[in-house]
Amino acid sequence: SVVGKEAALAETEKNFSSARSIEIEVLRTYEAAESVAGELRIIVNETDVLYVVDVVTFNRDGKIESIRAYIGRGD
Repeated sequence: SVVGKEAALAETEKNFSSARSIEIEVLRTYEAAESVAGELRIIVNETDVLYVVDVVTFNRDGKIESIRAYIGRGD
């Protein structure tokens, strides 16, 4: 868990720079008035498979207010 834009950017940079490869497949997307969600299948280094659901909420100006990532299913 990280809080704040700078911490989120640093965590993302760390994750991408430490992997030899990252493949992201969008399985499903959902949208609501001020949010979107996506179910993703992420393959790291061609062997580690993660399923996550990312939920992004927006403020009234259309700027990102929050990003939450949840570890998902294993099937």
